[in-house]
Amino acid sequence: MLEFTLKMSKGKVISNMNLNHALVLLTASVFMARSVVFAQIGIWTSAEELASKPMAGLPWELVKAAADDVLPSDATVSNQDSNNNVEILAAAIVYARTGKQAYKSKVVDACQRLVANGKPSDRTLAWARETGAYALAADLVGYRTAELETWLRDMAEVFVASDGRTMLQMFRMRPNNWGTQGFGSLCAIYAFLQDTTRLKDIRDYWVKAVIGPKPEDQIYGGPDNDLSWHVDATELRLINPKGAVKKGLNIDGIIPDDMRRNGSFDNPPLPPTTSYHWEVLQGIIMGARILERMGMPIWEVADRAIYRAGYVLQHEWESEFGGWKAEGDDLWMLPFFDDAYGTHWSEGQPDRMWRHGKNTGWPYVVWK
Repeated sequence: MLEFTLKMSKGKVISNMNLNHALVLLTASVFMARSVVFAQIGIWTSAEELASKPMAGLPWELVKAAADDVLPSDATVSNQDSNNNVEILAAAIVYARTGKQAYKSKVVDACQRLVANGKPSDRTLAWARETGAYALAADLVGYRTAELETWLRDMAEVFVASDGRTMLQMFRMRPNNWGTQGFGSLCAIYAFLQDTTRLKDIRDYWVKAVIGPKPEDQIYGGPDNDLSWHVDATELRLINPKGAVKKGLNIDGIIPDDMRRNGSFDNPPLPPTTSYHWEVLQGIIMGARILERMGMPIWEVADRAIYRAGYVLQHEWESEFGGWKAEGDDLWMLPFFDDAYGTHWSEGQPDRMWRHGKNTGWPYVVWK
């Protein structure tokens, strides 16, 4: 009888075992491992949902072009302006729609490079913008390893960036685009890890920041302690409450800690133009979609705070002052607003709308 030594996946050693018995166990082990590795949660979308989407038309052409062009060798979470993350997500979407292995290989290659590189450089803002899309892509192609899970956990909770914080700590401290980008990536990471406890913690922290009272860790006002864009400086909120008016100016839905970054509220009724007023929503929209799909929705929280944050810019201030509607890489959010709230904000918008933002995008996934 043939005898041998077999090392199993969990590190246990089986020795002097009948070959047939060993092969039965090995086959079962491989089958179970494959069933886990190739499981798809559907964090951003799923192959089943994408099956009904046409492979023709501008939304498809744009996502496929990005998937065709992206280079896994450019994978990084250290460059806050890199588009590799969202283009790798495009490759995952095209794989899920077509089943072509070349697109999955790009996602796997990119993820393996990130893991091999270990702790990245740069600030938590870069990590927050870049990391989540890779988790979404890995899920969509069904790629999961213990090493990738560990790296994602480290990106959230262990690695300390050049600004002296983990991404989780930064999210809890910064009630502006830094924190909301962290919110989006953390939702993607914890959904991928199937850590529902931590995911709920993230959700509940965001909800408390919106409805109050302010979470203790949050720091508002920046270096100048500028609280002027809050409707009530004694009741600080991530998003101004419904009906908020100050000196005759409607600031309902305004996100104060990003609005103050281009000037204090001291010259109404003309608000200062800022490049942050839509970027801060990118992480919120990302997190809201993920949380809805994970059974923890936030779209209706605080009198539809997310809707109000978009409406005041896209319609209220745009109508009154001009120059406040979504443009450039913020346009991708409009179809997601429409999907969540039944609005029609994406109608008549430029072709750029079907592309991506800094952290995620591709409205092809909600194309009707």
